[in-house]
Amino acid sequence: MRYLKKIPKPRSPEVIYLITRVHGLRTHLFKPEDISSLSKASDLSVIVEALLKGDYAQDVSGIPFERMNAVSLTEVFYKKLADRFNFLLRMTRGSLGRFFKDYAKRLEVENIKRILRAKHGKETITEELLVPIPREYTNVNFPAMIVAKDLEESVGILKETIYAPLIDSIELYKKYNTTLVFEGVLESIYFEELWRDAKKLSDNEVKKRIGKEMDLKNLILILGLKAKNMPAELIEASLIKTYYKLNKRIASSLAKERAESIFDAVTRTYYRKYLSGLRDEIEKGTISEIEHSVFNSLYHEDLKTMHEKPFKLVFVIAYLSLCEFEARNITTIATGRQLGLTEDKLRSILYT
Repeated sequence: MRYLKKIPKPRSPEVIYLITRVHGLRTHLFKPEDISSLSKASDLSVIVEALLKGDYAQDVSGIPFERMNAVSLTEVFYKKLADRFNFLLRMTRGSLGRFFKDYAKRLEVENIKRILRAKHGKETITEELLVPIPREYTNVNFPAMIVAKDLEESVGILKETIYAPLIDSIELYKKYNTTLVFEGVLESIYFEELWRDAKKLSDNEVKKRIGKEMDLKNLILILGLKAKNMPAELIEASLIKTYYKLNKRIASSLAKERAESIFDAVTRTYYRKYLSGLRDEIEKGTISEIEHSVFNSLYHEDLKTMHEKPFKLVFVIAYLSLCEFEARNITTIATGRQLGLTEDKLRSILYT
């Protein structure tokens, strides 16, 4: 009777319907070879011509010629990303609907990060540079955060939202002058809610995908704060408080690890395969390169999931993740071409 172990658990009609719809939606995504081809475009006009043949055609064709630039295209890319998420949200109800609604809050979190980074760097930011989230899916007043006179006032606008705990980190921010203290709190709020929902779904593969991303973000946060020579006390206070294969003891130990031995310490964790080839980057503290390498590995794992687990709920998670990677990739390509980056430089910062 051993063969009985291979029989999958019955899925609800809602899950079956959702997976079936996503099989159709996935055909609208760029394939890796499409991204590679776009990265070789000689200028922005070649990219626009390619976009007019696919899923972005309607929105791209609506951009006036005089406004055809990387910023206008980025606005289109973010709109498409939001549309793809919202389409799935409208299809789900109950515990599944709550899970995907909380999963989609990652777009909200990303918007808050962008605003706070801009406020920190005294840079201009507009709504066009944010993912457009319908009011029904957010109670964050992004326009008010944008026009706030400084970062502290911008954070204060979050008082009546689930992100109110960021207000308690303002003094730490003033002391250490890094927005990473806010980003850790944001990720902690986000993943705490999402992890609770994921456990209710009783789907181990979904929990594995969410948990892995959560732990890897914690490791990147630790390395990022260590690169800025921040004290262990601050690092521990800034971490995501929910764990999968990591735990509080391991995270605390890493936060206290000496800079010269942090590479050996992180490569003794469950996630060694993501970091073992990054000794130079970790020792030099080049966090953007570390983060890119780690998430490039996740990108390839999501592509693999799409091929190997086409009838599992994690297939839907992989699809949404690939929607995000696509938005980042084509935004990078459009911006890079406008700035005149070489093909080699451009490819080094893409997820491929």
